[in-house]
Amino acid sequence: MKKKGFLRLVFGAALLLAAATGALAAGMETFTLGLPGDAKTLDPQQAVDTMSFAVSKHINEPLVTVDGRTKELVPVLAERWEILDPQTYKFYLKKGVKFHNGEEFTAEDVVFSLKRAASPASVHAGSRGKYIDTEGFQIIDKHTVIVKTRGPVGGWLESMKHPYASIYNKKAVEEAGAEYFRNPVGTGPFKFKSWTKGERIELTAFEDYHGVAPNFRNFNILVLPDDSSRVIALETGKVDMIYAVPPSDFERLNESSKVKVVKAPGLGLIYLGMNTQKKPLSDPRVRHAVDYAINKAAYDAVVYQGNSAQPAGPLVPASTFTPKNVKDHPFDPAKAKALLAEAGYPDGISLNLWISNFQDRVNGATVVQSMLAAVGIKVEIQVFESGVFDGKVKTNEQDLIISTWGMQTNRDAGQFWLSLFHSGSVGATNWTVLKDSVVDKGIDTANITVDAAERTALFQGVWDRLEELRPMVPLSVPNELYGARKDLVGLENLADGRLNYLGNLSLQK
Repeated sequence: MKKKGFLRLVFGAALLLAAATGALAAGMETFTLGLPGDAKTLDPQQAVDTMSFAVSKHINEPLVTVDGRTKELVPVLAERWEILDPQTYKFYLKKGVKFHNGEEFTAEDVVFSLKRAASPASVHAGSRGKYIDTEGFQIIDKHTVIVKTRGPVGGWLESMKHPYASIYNKKAVEEAGAEYFRNPVGTGPFKFKSWTKGERIELTAFEDYHGVAPNFRNFNILVLPDDSSRVIALETGKVDMIYAVPPSDFERLNESSKVKVVKAPGLGLIYLGMNTQKKPLSDPRVRHAVDYAINKAAYDAVVYQGNSAQPAGPLVPASTFTPKNVKDHPFDPAKAKALLAEAGYPDGISLNLWISNFQDRVNGATVVQSMLAAVGIKVEIQVFESGVFDGKVKTNEQDLIISTWGMQTNRDAGQFWLSLFHSGSVGATNWTVLKDSVVDKGIDTANITVDAAERTALFQGVWDRLEELRPMVPLSVPNELYGARKDLVGLENLADGRLNYLGNLSLQK
């Protein structure tokens, strides 16, 4: 049965809201954002980190996306679409769209981009990209294209919220070659200007943008990994907004006459990952022992000062899947010691713990180190610059890591777990190195199942299996704390963690 996609009324309502807000607010010539880390690459199909996606969000666009507040599909480069059958999609593309290099956006760019997502040029080829049927494209005309998936795929249109589905200009990619990651070309509201690695990225408004123009001409992004320096930059007016306000500064900044902090529910899971393929952590009893040794409530209180939520398992509360019969994992040092002894380690074990140099990871690692020491697990902490960390964990040589994975790009448990736990993501984003046929089958089946009830049952099966295997200890879901100058308008509408589009922000008149 043919189901027709259509231009969502919510999209028009959003435009009206933006216009109404503009009548009460003033634009800026330059907007400056402080980020806690630098982008690793400005090629979304080569990126797995939040900072890279946070920048690319303003440069690149997909065919469709999901509104972070309503969770509804909204059109972007596709005006509308039809689902011809469970694995065939017909997109009617927006006309008159230009890339930043002046090239016209056409169906050929769609085919090139989605083929690239499924190729070795994309780090997502083994996860999201694998669902694209690279032989199934059909260009009807310049602005109409048929795309096929490899069988039915649950939530495939929704998955385009992830930057892997960004649309590229074929000419720009081919001309830049290996240097494309530092010379991105998109259709978005901002175009790339410059990048001083480790210091700043500069974007400028794209005058020929097909949508609503941003409220500022120049968009400067400063890399400020030190929490104190980032806060000082906000308080002194060096930046207009910062991500990742330290929880310890929340109350003080909100009492200021110059700046404010806006709180939003977190979308990122902070977790202690355990290398399931490396002794002694290859034994599930040892992994459960690590879990019982950690007081999660105390961890949250110390690291995030209560500005966080405690996850029930390897998901964030914003997920569209809610598990049943959730088991409690209390702080129980005695049980941790008993499990270690049962596994053959009555005298304890020694492990390394790799972290990136974000302050909350450093603080959290110290807390974990202390808690594990109390049950006989000696931990050596190794701190790496975030870019180095992302490369090292792909070697699978770590024992433990503290890292994060978010639902900023997708609220679907199947896609979330595909990245974190599927064996096909080992060497890319599966940093617990889990290789389990039951988990793989559950994820794969859920991701090709369209029926909602069937998917929920499959997700429950994966959840239960992960409960047995315990490849990670879910530690926290920190609230998003946005710091901004007092007169900045629009922060209350941000709903995508740190992957928000910020061009709608403005100054109160």
